[in-house]
Amino acid sequence: MTVEHKHTLLDNRPDGLSTATGTIKAQLDLLLLGLESLSGESSEAVLAAAQALNLQERIGDRVALWRLRNANPLRRSSGGRKKVDIEEARALVLVIGHMAAQQQARIRSTLEQLEAAVEQERNPFHQPLVGDYLDEFLSHYRSRMVDGDMRDENSITELALRILIELMFYSSPKGTQRLWTALLNRPEMDLPGDQEEDDVAQPANSSSDAFPAS
Repeated sequence: MTVEHKHTLLDNRPDGLSTATGTIKAQLDLLLLGLESLSGESSEAVLAAAQALNLQERIGDRVALWRLRNANPLRRSSGGRKKVDIEEARALVLVIGHMAAQQQARIRSTLEQLEAAVEQERNPFHQPLVGDYLDEFLSHYRSRMVDGDMRDENSITELALRILIELMFYSSPKGTQRLWTALLNRPEMDLPGDQEEDDVAQPANSSSDAFPAS
């Protein structure tokens, strides 16, 4: 499957926003976590996508990517936390859209299995693709996120399924623009560590409710 992204710029440039908010950083990392859980691929796939889109200046190597992903305030480790400028966030949006388009068939098949499980009132974990995705997401989330050991399985599972649905939306030809618009319009959530940054988030929903499908 050939995926072309002819644009490197996105509409709706945010006036006065020079750095990504905590919510934007969290959402971008969780979407990458969802893609990773679907394919089993990690940093190499992201770097390959960045190279294909000529975004090496923003995402040039594993260290740069690690720092961007660890900027997520939900992350357990604060060692890589940093401000993410808006152009770095824009680059991650383009990479996510590109990778979601590449994985569109798998995303669709996984969602079809999920729908079948719901209709048949079966446990989604018993469906091969859905079960594999959820197992991977739960494992990665618990090992990497600061509250991973405290959240119950149902809460993380709900988040994982919402991320999966969002990835379906963002796998379309206009997916990158949809994601960019959704990020800029998404209400801020109360995130750990926000008070230590300039982009302080206003109290909002809990993390389990902060990522509705766009």
